Amino acid sequence: MPAEHVLTETFSSLLMAAQAKLGRNDARLLIDTAGQAFAHVRQYLSDAAANQIEQALNQVRMAQVQAEQAAATSGRTEENDLPHKPAAPAGPAASSGPAASSGPAATSGQSQTSKLWIPGR
Repeated sequence: MPAEHVLTETFSSLLMAAQAKLGRNDARLLIDTAGQAFAHVRQYLSDAAANQIEQALNQVRMAQVQAEQAAATSGRTEENDLPHKPAAPAGPAASSGPAASSGPAATSGQSQTSKLWIPGR
């Protein structure tokens, strides 16, 4: 099986799991993991596969922001969620590419009401 196929399936699994957990800290961790991995392997993927993964990643990031906003206004918490928001990924991969410019809400150091995700902050 080609590595590109394995990677595509891996990203699909991560993003489907994140989608099932939208609005939770768990989803943010899965999305950030997929984003970091994508930044690392993008150069090894065909343009078609890279574009498809990037589009899906951006869609899930936007959905996470919306779900976090809804969760913040409702005050609901999830029993099996991570106890705190994961820190933003650090390093060059966190700020590379257009996919890194939008996504899950604020990390430590930012206002809890701010929903702008800035890698590395």
